Amino acid sequence: MVCQNETLYLAEQEFHTTNVLKKPTVSTPAFRLGDIVEVDFGERPTRRIIQGIFSLKENWLYGVEWRSPTLEEVSAQSRTIWLADVDLVNVSV
Repeated sequence: MVCQNETLYLAEQEFHTTNVLKKPTVSTPAFRLGDIVEVDFGERPTRRIIQGIFSLKENWLYGVEWRSPTLEEVSAQSRTIWLADVDLVNVSV
């Protein structure tokens, strides 16, 4: 059956429930906003603050600055990079 921008009306008897519900399988995030983590960007790990978190296809991604801002900088390019928890190490303060 093809419906091209049409509204279909069905009688209640025509609906058949499947009683199948999918539970979300997304676990809780490994880090929270404001957590301090170490990120390996080069020769030695640098400490960064988790500035954003979002879930994508049952995985958590964490936003951190990949480079520090400079006073002369006028670029509109984002300094935020999104990394998985395996790329980050929690730092106890």
